[in-house]
Amino acid sequence: MSARHSALLRVRILIAALFRRRSQRSRSAPNSADQTVRLLSWFNFFGDFRMYGPIMVIYFAQVTGSYTAAASLLAVKMLSSAAFEVPTGVLSDRLGRRGTMIAGAVVMVAAHLGYAGAPGYGVLLAAVVLEGLATSLWSGNNESLLYDTLLEAGREQEFPRHSGRVNSMFQIALALAATIGGVVAGAWSPRAVVALSVVPQVLCLLVALRVREPRVHGPLEANVLVHLGSALRGIRRNPVLRRMTLVSALRYSSESAAQLSPVFVAGLWPLWALGLWRTFCHGVAFLGFRVSGRVIGRVGAARTLLFGELFDNVANLVALVKPTVFSPVLLGSPAYGMSTIAQQTLLQREFTDRERATMGSLASLLGSVLYALVALGAGLVADRWGIVPALLAIQAVVLIALPLAWWVHAHASSLPADTGTMTE
Repeated sequence: MSARHSALLRVRILIAALFRRRSQRSRSAPNSADQTVRLLSWFNFFGDFRMYGPIMVIYFAQVTGSYTAAASLLAVKMLSSAAFEVPTGVLSDRLGRRGTMIAGAVVMVAAHLGYAGAPGYGVLLAAVVLEGLATSLWSGNNESLLYDTLLEAGREQEFPRHSGRVNSMFQIALALAATIGGVVAGAWSPRAVVALSVVPQVLCLLVALRVREPRVHGPLEANVLVHLGSALRGIRRNPVLRRMTLVSALRYSSESAAQLSPVFVAGLWPLWALGLWRTFCHGVAFLGFRVSGRVIGRVGAARTLLFGELFDNVANLVALVKPTVFSPVLLGSPAYGMSTIAQQTLLQREFTDRERATMGSLASLLGSVLYALVALGAGLVADRWGIVPALLAIQAVVLIALPLAWWVHAHASSLPADTGTMTE
């Protein structure tokens, strides 16, 4: 009797252990998702903690002996990032999000070591190409990693909130790094600032090594060209995705205004106040990113994007048409962060699981091409007519995004939650 009792007791213990393991596994996906969100937040913080940011052109000019050479390095960095966009997006879809993220971190460390030890133009040229490659490895991939992780845990509806928090870390890093970098450069030298900036990139790599690969990929196409063709057809056949891809590209092209805005502000504020203005803009953007999830949850992604774009366009036009000492404040808008997360949310909902990063990279490539064209055109306008007409020309390009955002907003209520296979 005691033997039977002992056997029954062992069976009960075994069953209880099985149920306990099953319960632990059911909780592991949500817990893993929360951990990935935290890791991505720190990854973004360390990745953009570049203390040399405000003095990058000055440092390049010191090493090369020419501001023309320094400007050419910045152009090569942008071109290399655009050239690698699509191949790295395909790589992410086929080899995984985590591996692509780690590869980008390794390449970024190598780029910063090149910056820190560069004796002349040649090493700097190799370093900017490496940075362009690293940027393209992260572009499309990291947002896909976040969405896939939440999708695996059944929490994809939380993407706006988590994406806003993750992306807000960029703004904090930029604000802190610029302040600290200015102090270090004044106390030591620009090269010391660049050398110290290697440390955050190493920490970025260590964070990437702790990220877990999500398992939500669909079946892959037979080869790379078929995979790319499938992604292109997916964008072409989906009316929402087509328009959102254009909105994304047009909004990215407006980033060229960030390179010219300090010239506009310098005409209204004293030169020493430019750093304060930059810190203010990053701080306001941080707040916009942090509250974006709450706003999108209340009014919807399409409406947030539309009203955010309307607000930014009106504020920028008021600031530029009749410049006053208050105009630089209007250029720092919390709507930027909210519109960016709304845009990402709408895009991620339309991307297919198996081509998510490739589709994101195609949108980034289009944005890079438009950025280059708009920046060149704005520079020509600035040389001929001045900085205000140049910024207004950029604003005119961004206005094209408004009717596209309106169409998405108008059709949002009639579209199903998953429109990834929708055709016209």
